[in-house]
Amino acid sequence: MTPERVAFLNRIRTAVADTTAERLPLEILLAPADDEPLLAALAGRTQNQRMELLQQLIANAAPLNLQVSTCATLPEAAGRIAAIALASEPEFSGQKTLILHEHRLLQTLALDTLTELEDIPKHWTSRANTRVRAHTLAASIGITVADWGIAESATIVQLTRPGRPRSTSLVPSVHIALLPLSRLVADLAEAFALVRREPEHASMVLISGPSKTADIEACMVLGAHGPRAMHLLVLTGAADVAASSFLVASCSQCC
Repeated sequence: MTPERVAFLNRIRTAVADTTAERLPLEILLAPADDEPLLAALAGRTQNQRMELLQQLIANAAPLNLQVSTCATLPEAAGRIAAIALASEPEFSGQKTLILHEHRLLQTLALDTLTELEDIPKHWTSRANTRVRAHTLAASIGITVADWGIAESATIVQLTRPGRPRSTSLVPSVHIALLPLSRLVADLAEAFALVRREPEHASMVLISGPSKTADIEACMVLGAHGPRAMHLLVLTGAADVAASSFLVASCSQCC
C-alpha cells in the first residue's frame, strides 16, 4: 500500500471517529437552517459579482466536459440551440428529435418557427401529452430550464414539477439547459437556501456535465448512464431580464 493511500485512509478513519461525548444533540442536528445571511448575500449581489461567478462557472465546467455558452438575447439562444441540434448526430436512431420541458421560456424561443429546425420533430413534456414517455425515449436531445446554477461546482439544479420530469435531462443523448445569469449562485449552501424556500416538489436533480464514469481501468467514458454531451446556455443582458420574468411567472403557475 502506497504512503498516499495510507494517509488517505487515515484521514477517513479520523473523520468518522465517533465518541458519545462528541455527538451533537438531535435538537441541534435537526434544527432549521438559518438561511437569512445567505439570502441577504444573494439579494445584495451586484452584476459585476455575477459576472465573476460566471467566469468561475466556465472555468470549473471545462474539466467536466460541460460546454458553456453565453447568450445576450433570446433569439441568440434559439439560434444556439438550433446549431447544437444540427451538429449533433442521433446515437440510437437516424432521426433527430427534440423533447422540451413545458416552460414558458422555452415556448417563447419559438423553435417551431426556425427554418433550420423545420425537419426535426419537437415534442413537449406537457401534462396533456399522453405520449411523453415514448417521445422522451425516442428523443436525441432534451431541452430544459435550470432552476439555479452553482458556480463552485459547475452544477445546475432542476426541480421536478408537473410538466418538467427529470427524464428530459437524463434520457436523451444530448442535454441542453438554459440558465439565466441572475439564477447563478456561488455554492451549494446558497443553492439549498433557495431550494428550502420553494413549495413542495417531487424531487430534484443536480447535474454537473454529461454522464461519465471511470469505473473500468480508470478510463473515462461519457454517456455511460445518461447524456453523452451537455450544453449550458447562460442568458445574460436582455435575455436574463426576460428569462427571469418567465421563471417567476412559471413557478407561480406550478404552486
